[in-house]
This record gives sequence, structure tokens and C-alpha cells, in this order.
Amino acid sequence: MQSHSVYTATALIVRPLASLERIMKSMRRDWEKLDNAAKIYPSTQIKSDTHVFRFSCELNEDIEPDILQHALLDTIEIFDLYQVILKRGVFWYYLESSDKIPMVSEEYSTVCGKLYDIDKKTLLLEVTYFHRRINLEMSHILTDGTGGINFIRTLVCKYLSMKLGIDEPALDYNASRTQMKDDSFNRYYSGSKSLKRSRNKPSCQLSGPKFADNRLRVITGHMSSKSILDIAHEHGCTMTVYLSSCLVQAIADVLPVREKKKPVTLCVPVNLRKYFPSESIRNFFATLYIPYVFSSGDTAFDGIVSAINEKLKENLTEENLVRILDGLSAAENNFIAKIVPLRIKDFSLRRIYKRNLKNYTATLSNVGIITMPDVFRNYIHSFNVTIGTSKMHICVCTYSDKLSISFSTPFRSSEIERRFFSILTNAGVEVEITANDAEGQEDS
Repeated sequence: MQSHSVYTATALIVRPLASLERIMKSMRRDWEKLDNAAKIYPSTQIKSDTHVFRFSCELNEDIEPDILQHALLDTIEIFDLYQVILKRGVFWYYLESSDKIPMVSEEYSTVCGKLYDIDKKTLLLEVTYFHRRINLEMSHILTDGTGGINFIRTLVCKYLSMKLGIDEPALDYNASRTQMKDDSFNRYYSGSKSLKRSRNKPSCQLSGPKFADNRLRVITGHMSSKSILDIAHEHGCTMTVYLSSCLVQAIADVLPVREKKKPVTLCVPVNLRKYFPSESIRNFFATLYIPYVFSSGDTAFDGIVSAINEKLKENLTEENLVRILDGLSAAENNFIAKIVPLRIKDFSLRRIYKRNLKNYTATLSNVGIITMPDVFRNYIHSFNVTIGTSKMHICVCTYSDKLSISFSTPFRSSEIERRFFSILTNAGVEVEITANDAEGQEDS
């Protein structure tokens, strides 16, 4: 199909220059401190754990790079809080506004590769394309899943509007700059010292040969969202609980018997915006740890569902979320912690992070439903979310009726993924599987 773009050759030249001029005029050397969740990421980023998200949108036609570049320039004007570089201070890392302009390129690197390098002052995001797919990669230092989703929704909306030559339809996200930059951790920190977060027991760990050069394998299953919801409701639970139960079962099926003495623990990030009003495009989430012990519990699948459902409900209470939020913010607001030099903080945060890795087996993130204007329904195939990890991370998102479940892992074995999707197909769900070649990082 031919492009419906109304851009002439002259417009293609004039528009980016005008956009660049607007950006340069508005640019100031502002700086922002990192939000509470972001503080640990610069200290703990390594080649095998980059803390980088990939948000992808697959369209029904090949990408036109020039139009995508225009759309990116307009999008970064709205999300100018992301046009920053990371710098080291005496006591903390901080973000400084930059005049660097994000430039679109054809996909060239590994999935969720390293974006931050202490010796290179680069932006903490980049946009690439591959055939029909737009990729947005962002450092967790900037934002969480919600912020990234709002960025790529805006980018795709602008791209398709330009390509089709139509007026840009409104999205359901229209926060002010003040709302966008809000540090919601700080706003909702109560200062209470009486609420203490419970300690987690060490969980069983996945192991095995890994890919060379810290490459990730990404296996994604696409299926009907309604079919999964119907099955979840038959089990009396939510989609997140049902998929978590499938994952626990799949992991348990490959574990040696001796390993099942430890709990299979899932790390489940929770979007705090659902519980504490916030329009922030910075990090604002908490993590819940949901354990299941096979040596003492019901090993039947319904028993797993029931136990995880109960555990998640126990954790998703206002009291517990306040406890977690206060616990996260307490260390940051401690006077002694504030005056400790950054190099000592780096060392301490790395030790804390490595210790916390032992508390869970895998992570399951459900970023929820992604909405787009109806006018684009016939032009968008699907959305997908992936994150860099040294363990196993499953990201779930829904667009229209298409549910995308993406596994990212450095392990060569794909047995857990195979068993997970087999549970779904055995329940009557039709699943379309795609995977990258982790050796060559190409889709297949």
C-alpha cells in the first residue's frame, strides 16, 4: 500500500528544522533528582542487567523513517523530562536537561541493550524501527512501564496521523508538565516509622547455560485477551493471578525435587497510580513478592491459583502499600544516608540489590490495557513490552483483544516458556508464538 502522507519534499525539510528550533529555544540546563525507585539503577546497571525497557508497536505496514523522526521530535517536546543525561553528583546521581536530539535509526543492537555509559553523555532513550515495528527503549532510571507506554502511545499516534494526513486525535493522557514531573514517592511518603516491611525468605533460583555477550532471548505469545479472562474467571481470579499460577506451575515442572523445598517466588510490580492519584511519568510502583511452597502446599493447579489469589489480595491492601511506600522512602530521607558520598552508596546499593535478587525466582509485570484512538484500529497490529534482565522477566500487555505475553531471559533453555504456553493451549487458548534469534538478535 502506498503511503497516505501529505508531506511534500519541502515539508520534510522545513518541519524538522522548525521542531529543532522550538526544542533549542525551550531548552534550559535544568536538573532533577532521581525518584526513589530510580536511585538504585545507576549503581547496579551491568551488561547482564541493563534496567532497560523495550516498548514495541507493530503496525500493518512498513515504517517510514522520515515521518517517524518528525513524530519523535514532536513527542519529545511533550515528554521533555526525558530529554536528559545522567550525571554523578557528590551524594547522588541526578538528571540534567540536554540539547541532544533523539534520532530515529534502523534497529541495530541487541534487545534491551545498555543505554547508559558513565563515559558517554547520551540520552537514556532511543527509538528504532524494524520493518513494521517501532521500538522505544528507555532506561528504568527515567520511568516505569506506565511512563513508557504513554510515550510510545503518543509517538505512534503522531506517526500515524502524519502518515495518514489526518488531524491528530486526542489520547486519554493530557497531564500538565507539573503533574508529569511529580515525584509521587515523595508526595505520598507519610514519614511513619512504625510500619516495617517484612523480610522475604530466599527462593529457588533458575540456573543453566546462558547466551554469550549477555544476549537475551525473547519469546512472545499473542492470544485473545477475552479467552484468558474467561478462563481466569472460571478459576475465580484475575488475569494476573491466573498467568502467575501458570508461570509457577511451569517453573515447578522443571525444578529438581530438592529445589522445591524453597518457595517459587514471583516478583509482581504494582502500579501505585491505581491506589495513589498521580499523573507522573516518572517511576511510581512497588513490588510484591508472592511465594508458593510445593513441599507444604496443594500441588494441584487449582490449589496454586487459590494460594496465589489469597496472597495477592493480602498484599494489595492500602495498609500494606503504605508500608511498602514508606519503607522505600525512609532510607532516602534518612539524614545519614543523605550525606554519605556517592561511591559508598554505589557499593551499598549493589550489595542490597544482589541480596534482593535471591528473594524471588522470576518477575511477572502486567502493564495492563493499552488504548489508542479508534481511527487507528486497522493500522495497528499489536503492542509488546520487554525488559532487560539477568533472571527471567515476563511482561504482559493488552491492545484491543490481543494479549501479548513476552518472556525475556538470558538462559538458553526455553523449557519454562514451552510449558507455560502449553498450559494455555491445553486450556483451549490459541497462541501465536514469535521469538528472536538470541545469537543473531533477529526475529523469527
